[in-house]
Amino acid sequence: MVIAIRPLIGFVLTALMAAPVFANNNASVTSPTSVMQAPKKDGRRWSGFISASRSTNLINHDDGSQMDAMDYLARLNLKLTNNFSLRVQGGYSQDMKDAQNDDFSNTSVSLRRSPFDVNRTFKGTYRLGMIAPTSKDAYKRQNLLTGITAGGDLMINPDRLITGLDIMGGLSVTRNIHQYETALDGVVNTQYSSSQMVSVSYSFESGISLSATFTHMNTWSYQNVMRDSFDFSQEIGYDINSSLNIAAGHTNSGSTLRPNGTDSNVKLLDEESSLIYASATFIF
Repeated sequence: MVIAIRPLIGFVLTALMAAPVFANNNASVTSPTSVMQAPKKDGRRWSGFISASRSTNLINHDDGSQMDAMDYLARLNLKLTNNFSLRVQGGYSQDMKDAQNDDFSNTSVSLRRSPFDVNRTFKGTYRLGMIAPTSKDAYKRQNLLTGITAGGDLMINPDRLITGLDIMGGLSVTRNIHQYETALDGVVNTQYSSSQMVSVSYSFESGISLSATFTHMNTWSYQNVMRDSFDFSQEIGYDINSSLNIAAGHTNSGSTLRPNGTDSNVKLLDEESSLIYASATFIF
């Protein structure tokens, strides 16, 4: 299951989640704008959102392989101090064609630093967290015990840009801890993973926003075999009010290299793997 801002703080704190957050191979997706929704009421001690997204293949080949999925995502933020907050996030993916593929995502718990000035041009933030193996793929097939994550984001100071424009990048690393190095199906489990992201968004005063996010991901197995993949998402969103956002978009993901191991497989559209989706997000 594969699993999107206007306020500065919410954008920096949440942009990395535009990358897929589900770890198994079903091709469902959650709206990047929904995932990146800022805690727009972040003056409160508690904030968060609940999102629902419907996705399908960009092209129907009429061969019975058309994907149809619903994804649900929830996030809860607890403001500990002016500089630090605690976040809990989890989700559920529903295959509308085969209920046997339905599954929860892994649940993440993280301590996050609010944005601070690096210099006059950049703002930064960092986070440290753990993963609870709540998906069947993680705790049944992989025998995952937990994962430890760390990451940071760097954003161009909005004062240096035109009003409404946000540009940022981020890096995160994860160390997985499994009961066994090999999964039940014989596949060697992933020990380390890394994600590098670049995101650009523009928000109009009317409430309409445009965003594009590119994420590159690396994984290393317990046998030190490295694989890499990418995710490229584009979206248009609309804030109906401060508590409700709707969005529609496209995402394409896959291996960074073609089967020959040398030619690039990164592209905006792919008739085999491109997905389109629509989402609705309630922010509280």
